[in-house]
Amino acid sequence: MKERREKSLLYVFFLVLAVLQLTLIFLNEKTFGGADSISHFHIARYAFKYPHLFLDLWGKPVYTTLLSVFAIGGFKTAQFFNVIVAIFSLFFVYKIVRQYYAKAGLPVTIMAAFAPIYFSLTTSCLTEVLFGFVLVVSVYFFLRNKYILSAVILSFIPYVRSEGIVFLPVFAVAYILSRSYRSVFFLALGTVFYSLIGFFAFGDILWLINRFPYPTGDSVYGSGSLFHFVKKSNVIFGIPFIAALVLGLFAELSELFKKFSLTSPKTIRFILIAGSWLTYFAAHSYVWWQGRGGSLGLIRVIGGVIPLAAITAAIGISFIYEKIGNKRLASGLVILIVASQVVLFFNQNDIPVKAPATDKLIEESAGFVKDLQLKEKVYYFNPMLVFHLEIDPYDKSKSNWGIGDKMRPSNSMNYDDILIWDAHFGPNEGRTSLASLQNDPSLQLLKTFLPVQKIKVLGGYDYGVYIFQKVKNKTSSASSESLVRTLGIADSNAPQIVMHNKQKALELTAASEYSPNVIVALDELSEKEIIDVKLSVQFESETVLVEKEVLLIISVENGRDNLRYEKQSLIWNEGDSDWKTTELETRFSAAIPASSIIKMYIWNKERKKLWVKSLVAEVEAL
Repeated sequence: MKERREKSLLYVFFLVLAVLQLTLIFLNEKTFGGADSISHFHIARYAFKYPHLFLDLWGKPVYTTLLSVFAIGGFKTAQFFNVIVAIFSLFFVYKIVRQYYAKAGLPVTIMAAFAPIYFSLTTSCLTEVLFGFVLVVSVYFFLRNKYILSAVILSFIPYVRSEGIVFLPVFAVAYILSRSYRSVFFLALGTVFYSLIGFFAFGDILWLINRFPYPTGDSVYGSGSLFHFVKKSNVIFGIPFIAALVLGLFAELSELFKKFSLTSPKTIRFILIAGSWLTYFAAHSYVWWQGRGGSLGLIRVIGGVIPLAAITAAIGISFIYEKIGNKRLASGLVILIVASQVVLFFNQNDIPVKAPATDKLIEESAGFVKDLQLKEKVYYFNPMLVFHLEIDPYDKSKSNWGIGDKMRPSNSMNYDDILIWDAHFGPNEGRTSLASLQNDPSLQLLKTFLPVQKIKVLGGYDYGVYIFQKVKNKTSSASSESLVRTLGIADSNAPQIVMHNKQKALELTAASEYSPNVIVALDELSEKEIIDVKLSVQFESETVLVEKEVLLIISVENGRDNLRYEKQSLIWNEGDSDWKTTELETRFSAAIPASSIIKMYIWNKERKKLWVKSLVAEVEAL
C-alpha cells in the first residue's frame, strides 16, 4: 500500500515536472547551450534531407537519429524530446534506488530533477540528457543480471557523447568480476555497427577515427584548474545534493572496507556506479587542466552523470534513515534536504531564462539582414544566425559556415554576398580575425552591433557583431562626428596646478583620491550608432606604480545607473624618468539614454603622489 502511494506521488511529480518544463520551453528567451543546442537541432532537422548528417560525429549519430523525428516539428518539439528522456532517466534512477535503498527513491529522484545543470539541460537540444539515460539504463540491466543487454546498450554511448568511451573499461571490470566474460566483447558492438555503416556510406572502415571532429592535441579553448569542476559543483549539483552525495560516498566506502571482497555484489556496484561517475568527472577535470581534446571547461558536461551520481546520493539519504532512530526526525531532515534543493534552485537561477545581450545582438543582426531582402549567399560563424534567418544551413547556395580564405576573405565570396562576423565564433572556431575583414579592399562594413555593457568572450575579445558585404568599389566609412575635451591644465590657476619639470601639471597627492572629471554629454553628439572613446594621459610619478594603484577611468552613466565602466592602470617603473603616456580606448553602442554622460578621470586609489601634464578625451560618434 505504501509503495503504491509512493509510486502515485512519483507519477504526479513527473507530470508536474513535464508541465513545468514544457511551460519553460515557451517562456525561456534562450535555450541552454545556445549555439551548440541550435547546431544539434539543425543536424537532426535536416538529416532526412541530407542523410550523411545521421553519421555526423559532432552531432552524435545516436542522438541525431532519435532527435530527428521530433525535430521535424520544429525547435520546441525537439526540446521536448529531452524532457521525455529526462523523465525516463529519473524513472530508472527511482527503480534502481527503490531496489536497494527503498526510502530514498522519491527524495533522490526529486533532487536529481532539480540539480541546476540537469534541470537546465532538460529543455535543451544537447546530448547530455540522452547520455545520462543510456548510462543509467545500462546500469539498470546490469543490476538485473542482464549483462549482455547492458553491454549492448552501453556500446552505443560513445555515439551519444564521445567521452562515453571512458565507461567501457569500468563496465568491463564489472562484467569480469561478475564472471560475465562474454559481455565484454559486446561493448564493441556499437563501434562495429557504425564502422560498417560508415564503410558503406563513405568507403572508409576507419571513418570513426579519420572523421573524428575534435583535436587530440592542444585545444584552442585553453585550459584551467584541475579542480575547476569541483569548484563549480554547487552550480552543477546543488548544495543539498552534494551533501547527500558526499555522505553516500563516505557511507558506501565505510561499508566496503568493513568486509572487503573484490567480487562481492556491493564492491561491484560501487565500481559500476560510483566508479563510473567519478571516472567521468576525473577525465573531464584532467583534459580541461591539460587543455586537451577540445575541452572548453563547460560545466554542463557533468550533467550527463547526474542520474548515476543520484544513486550514490541515495545511499546518503538511506544513511540518514538508518542512523537516526526517530523516524519522524529522519523523515523531517530528508524532507528539509529535498525542499532545500528545490528552493535553492529557484532562488539561485533566473526562471524563466532571460536572453543574454550577446543573443539579443545576434537576433538584431539577423533582423537587419532579413530587412535587406537580399537573395545572395550568407557567410556566418554563429549557428544561431541561420536559425533566426530561417535558412537551410546545409544548402551551400544559400549559406556557408566560416570562410575559406582567412587572409583575404572576399576571395571566397561572390559580389553582394553577406558575411556576418561575431567576436565569439569568428576568431575562435572560425579562425578569422576582424582585422582581416576590415582591411579587405572588397568588403564593405554595412552595420555594427555592440552591447552597451562591455562583454568579454572566449579569447579575451570584446563582443560585437559586424556585417560586411562584398562590393566592387569599397567606399570610405560613414560620416562621423568628433569631440575633443581636455582637463585644461595649461590654462588653470587652481591650487592643485604646480610647476613640475618646467611644465604646468596637476598634482595628485595622498589628499586627492580623484582628479577633476572630463565630461561629454551624449546629447552633444548627433544621433549615431557607435561611440568610440579614447582617453590619454601624460604623467610622472614620485614612486613606482604597479597594477591597480592608480587607474585611468571611463565611466558611462545615466543618473545613478552605471552603463559601462572601463579602467586602465598607470604603471611607473623604477627606470622611468620622463612624461609617460597611457591610453584607454573603448567602443560601445549609442543605444543608451540621451541623458547619459561619459565621465573620464584618474582614480588615485592608493593615494600616490604623481603629476599629470595632460588628460585628453577624444569622443567619436559613428
